[in-house]
Amino acid sequence: MRLLTILSGLLFLVLLAPGRGQEMAREKEPDTTAEDQKTLQAVGVGVDGASILDYYRKRTFTEADPTKVKDLINDLGSKNFLVREKAYGELQKLGPAALVALKQAESNPRTETRRRAAELRQLIEAESQPAVQAASARLICKLKPPKAAEVMLAYLPFADNSAVDDFGNALAAVAIKEGKTEPALVKALSDKLPIKRGIVAQALTKAKAADQLPAIRGLLKDTDAGVRLRVGLALARNKEKEALPVLVNVMGDLPPEQLWQAEELLLRLAGDKAPSVSLGTNEESRKACRDAWARWLEANKKNIDLAKINLDKTMLGYTLMVVQSFNIGRGQGVIMEMDNAKKPKWQFEVPTYPVDAVVTGPDRVLIAEYNGARITERDFKGNIKFEKQVNGNPIGVQRLPNGNTFVVTQNRLAEYNRKGEEVYAFNGPAIFRARKLNNGEIIFVTNTGRLTRMNAKTQKEIASFDVGNPATLFGSMDVLPNGNILMPQYSANRVVEFDRNGKMVGTPLQINQPSSAVRLPNGNTLVGCLNNQMVVEFDRTGKQIWTHRTNGTVFNVRRR
Repeated sequence: MRLLTILSGLLFLVLLAPGRGQEMAREKEPDTTAEDQKTLQAVGVGVDGASILDYYRKRTFTEADPTKVKDLINDLGSKNFLVREKAYGELQKLGPAALVALKQAESNPRTETRRRAAELRQLIEAESQPAVQAASARLICKLKPPKAAEVMLAYLPFADNSAVDDFGNALAAVAIKEGKTEPALVKALSDKLPIKRGIVAQALTKAKAADQLPAIRGLLKDTDAGVRLRVGLALARNKEKEALPVLVNVMGDLPPEQLWQAEELLLRLAGDKAPSVSLGTNEESRKACRDAWARWLEANKKNIDLAKINLDKTMLGYTLMVVQSFNIGRGQGVIMEMDNAKKPKWQFEVPTYPVDAVVTGPDRVLIAEYNGARITERDFKGNIKFEKQVNGNPIGVQRLPNGNTFVVTQNRLAEYNRKGEEVYAFNGPAIFRARKLNNGEIIFVTNTGRLTRMNAKTQKEIASFDVGNPATLFGSMDVLPNGNILMPQYSANRVVEFDRNGKMVGTPLQINQPSSAVRLPNGNTLVGCLNNQMVVEFDRTGKQIWTHRTNGTVFNVRRR
C-alpha cells in the first residue's frame, strides 16, 4: 500500500546538465519570431520596429534623487527594525525610479542590504512584463530598426534582470552599421551606470567591434566589480588570457550567485587540475576559492590555450522543475523554470500528470505525460506544438542530437523521429530508468536496481551490475561524460556514483529520499527529493550550497 501511495504521489524529471552536447544538442533551434510577435500582440504592442521602440520609450523612467535613494538603501541594512521597514516601504513606493540603485545594491557587501534590495527589485519587476521585454528584444535582433541602440540603452537600467541578456544580444545585433560602431554604444562604455558599461562591453565584444577593444579592455580595471566580471567573461570568450586574473580576483568582491559563470569557465579551462574548492555560501569560503584559483592560474598560466576550448556555450543558470502543486487538482502538474535568483521565468500547468521535461530550444520544452500516454513539445506558455501518443505510460523523455526523441516507459524503450514515426523499440521488464548515449549504447535500470548497458542496435548486453533499488517509478539517473553513473538511492537516502564496472566512486551524498540527480559542468551535483518538496545543490566537496523549497512535490529538476 505504501508503494502505491509513493508511486501515485511521485513524479520527476530526467536530469542531465545542459551544456553536454549529447543531451541538449539540436540540429536547429526553433525560430521564435512568430511566438514573440504573439507575445507582443497579446498586450497591444505592435510587432514593427517603430512600435517596439515606442514601447521602450514609454517605460523609460526618470531616476529618483540619487542621494535620497542611497540613504534609503543604506537604511535597508540598519540594525533598527523600524528604520529598515520604513526604508523598504519608501523604496517600494518609488517603484521603477529606484530600480537602477536597487540593482547596484545587489553587489553591496552587507548581506541584509543585498537580500532586501534583491527582494524589492523582484517586487517592482514583477509588474514590468519580463516576457514582453525578452520577446521584443529578440525581435529587435531581426528588425534592426533605426535608433534602436539609443532607445534600448535608455531603457536598459529599467529592464527586468531576466531580459538583460536578450538586451545584450539585441545591442550586439545593432552594434555595427555600415562597417562603423554605433556612436551611442561607444559613448556608453564610459557611462556613469555600471549596467550600461558592462552590457555594452559584452555586446561590442560579441559584435567583433575591433576598434573598441582597447576601451573594452580598459574596463577590466573598472571600479565596479560587476562590470569587471562581465568584461572578463566577454574577453575570455574572445580568447584573451588577460581576462583570467580578473575573473579570479573578482571572486573576492561579489556574492556567489553572481560568480557561477566565472567559476564554470575556469573549471572548463582547468579540467582535472581544477582546485577542489567551491565558492561556498559566505565571504570566507568565497575568498578561499579565489586564493585557490589564483594559485592554479600562477602555476598554469604558461600552458593555458583558450583557442582550444569552446567557451561560448555556457550554462544560463536556469533550473527546470516538474512539480505536483498543492494548489491544483491531483494528477496535474506544473512545469516551471526559474533563474539563478530563484525568480520564475515561465510556468504553466499540465493536466495529464507530467513526469519529465527537458528544454529543447529558446521557447520549447519536451514533456513526458504519464496519464496522457503521450509526449508533447510545448512553448513556454504551455501551448502544444507537437504531440505523439506512445505505447505505454512515459516516465522519461530525452531529445537526441539528431533531433529524434527517446521515450522511456516501464516495459518499453522507443525512439521517434521528427515526424513522430517510431524508428526503434526495445521491450524489457520493469524499467525504471534509461538513457541513450551518443556511442550507440543504451543504459537502463530495472525495479530491482540492476543496471544493464547494451548495444542499442544488436540489443546485446555489454555489462550488468547492481546500483541500488530505485524504489520510485518516477526519477532519473545521470550518465557522466566518462561513462560513470550517478544514481539516486531513494530508500538509502543517498546519491552514489559508480564507474563503468559498477565500483562505487568517492563518498555518497547523504540526502533524504532522492529520486533524481545530475552532475553540473562545474562539478556540482543537483538533487531532487520527492517527498520533502526540495531541490538541493552540492558542491564538489559534498557540501550543500543551494536549496530551494517548492509548494508541492518535486518530480523532476534540471539545470541549463
